[in-house]
Amino acid sequence: MKKLLYLFVLLLAGCSALSAETLEVTIKATKHEVGAFEPVKITSLVTVNNEPISSGAELEFELINPDGTSIGTVTPTNEGNGLYSIETSFDGQGTYKIISHVSYGELHEMPEVEVTLK
Repeated sequence: MKKLLYLFVLLLAGCSALSAETLEVTIKATKHEVGAFEPVKITSLVTVNNEPISSGAELEFELINPDGTSIGTVTPTNEGNGLYSIETSFDGQGTYKIISHVSYGELHEMPEVEVTLK
């Protein structure tokens, strides 16, 4: 019984050590209202426990049409110091979503930003 209790304590300690890492991702657009084909820069800042992550993270920006369908994904440029970016433009009218899919180890975040065409 003592062995079972000891094993349980070890497993519990191991799980709490994994959850001690906090993945934080912010996503921003240089403009939230743009004209058709006007370039907009989208950036994500990726940190773990408030430290910038410039390697080991997997990132994709997913672009979503105003009707909710996915346009596709783009791999952002690693600018260093935890900052990743793309420059894109949109056509048509409506509000487009950009979702930053970020994985780091077993952690995953999906923040989003919106850009509206005037």
